[in-house]
Amino acid sequence: MKKLFQPLLLIIFISTLIGAGMLRRGHEWGDDWAWYVLQAKSIADGSLNEFIEISAFTNYQSTSHLGPLAYPWGYPLILAPFYALNGISPMTLKIPGLLFYAGFLICLYLFAKSRLTRTESLIFVSLFAFNPMLLEFLDYILSDIPFLFFSTLTLLLVVQQNKSRIHYALIGAAIFFTTFIRATGLLLLGCFLLVDFFELLVQRKDWNVVKRIILNSFIVCAAFALLWIANILLFPGGGESYLSQYKNLTVDLVIGFIGAYFKVYGWFFGEATRWQYLYYFVLAFALLGVWIRRRNDLYLISFFGVWMLVHITYPYWQGPRYIFPLLPIFIYFAFQGMKFAIGKLSEKYQAMGQRAMYGFWTVIAIYFLVTSSVLAYDNVRTGRQINGPFDPLSMEVYQWIKNETPPTSVLIFFKPRVMRLMTERPSIYINQCDGMLKGDYLVLSKKVGANGQVPPEEIGKCSLPLDAMFNNRRFIIYKIEK
Repeated sequence: MKKLFQPLLLIIFISTLIGAGMLRRGHEWGDDWAWYVLQAKSIADGSLNEFIEISAFTNYQSTSHLGPLAYPWGYPLILAPFYALNGISPMTLKIPGLLFYAGFLICLYLFAKSRLTRTESLIFVSLFAFNPMLLEFLDYILSDIPFLFFSTLTLLLVVQQNKSRIHYALIGAAIFFTTFIRATGLLLLGCFLLVDFFELLVQRKDWNVVKRIILNSFIVCAAFALLWIANILLFPGGGESYLSQYKNLTVDLVIGFIGAYFKVYGWFFGEATRWQYLYYFVLAFALLGVWIRRRNDLYLISFFGVWMLVHITYPYWQGPRYIFPLLPIFIYFAFQGMKFAIGKLSEKYQAMGQRAMYGFWTVIAIYFLVTSSVLAYDNVRTGRQINGPFDPLSMEVYQWIKNETPPTSVLIFFKPRVMRLMTERPSIYINQCDGMLKGDYLVLSKKVGANGQVPPEEIGKCSLPLDAMFNNRRFIIYKIEK
């Protein structure tokens, strides 16, 4: 056992070191992260209900819906101690991602070691430990990496054999914590019950088996329900507004997302066209793996299918991060497909085929390692650049607002949740002339043009009573005279 874990720990150590090197001192402008931090702040301050009021104002006074009133409270709860430790510090708030990614790699190895050989399991983990796309994502203050850990932990617990009643209770708890991070974690419970239902139908004549299936399903649901009740009692709601976003769903969107999500799996290898051809090659073996493991890995297959069905019908494109929980399943089935194909070779060629398989995946893992190491080195060498809402020009804006405007001033900005976090002023999103009078100050970016705002060069067409109060190379602030 000790010999098994020595190379694994080395892989995880190198992965964590590279991941830490990827972290920057800033963050991109997308403001989902700001809402997570505001929720974490409300937990640290004990002001959860006040947060819901702030969120309701920002959402309902804006031109369009910005998101749920509150994201599931699991990730903010993870962030809360880090916020309490060092406030709005991007580097500090990114530490949980590193820790949960290391945990994900451990779960991945434990999942693989009962299905693949020791060498295959270590190569399998290395593909994720050094993957540039996943390691670069550690630079985001978002729930995807903790969700990836808990969803993989759930898969690990579900597929293990000879489960005790305590084990089933742990499955229910793992599904709860996954859902506590992101609402779609509930799909894990749905798939568990679906697979159990099919098994019940197959075994319906054996009353002892039927009773066992029903009892085990009850334990899973009871553990989940008890924790969910605690969640309801401790934290306010707000995620219900997710459903309102489906009003924007169209058939054309669904068709487009089917093609887009099909291609995005290739980004695991790289975004260039040449990597797509490698993806198609691996996909052929993954489909073969699904077929040969259709009875043994029904839970994995059902989760994969249900997850994709839900996300191609969600009306907003989120790129590769929505398929992170499925990537281990995809690569696992590719391994199984390759192993099956090698097993069909004549005996004298099987050893050669196995070496070819090991060599194929090892070369990819080494390429990932080199690429990620170079990216991390360049990031550290350039001083972990401060970007987006944390750059000096943005900080000048926040400081001016905090010094020169009343605390109740309503700000209009293309990323209102960032503005609320950084200035503690009521902030809303208005991207057209109508509705501008809701605000007291209008903050326009000179860099983003018409992306979520009326461009600075066109603001005069709105015929608003504006008085320019602040100007730097990136932003201009107007007071809206009333």
